[in-house]
Amino acid sequence: MDLSPSAWLEASAPTLLAIAAVTLACVTAVALAVFALLRFVLRRRRLRDGACAAPEQGGLSGFTWTSTTD
Repeated sequence: MDLSPSAWLEASAPTLLAIAAVTLACVTAVALAVFALLRFVLRRRRLRDGACAAPEQGGLSGFTWTSTTD
């Protein structure tokens, strides 16, 4: 039985790759769930408050210009 570090690394590589893949899948699933939940909550709040479902394009819809020279 070979107990050298390279043998240990070679033997444990498939396990480490499997652990990394499962961890990445879990992190991705949680990130997508948080994104979907926030999107759902914000959309529902926007519709409940009576605002338009589409976001504002300009952001200055309530802005009115007043001249200082009058």
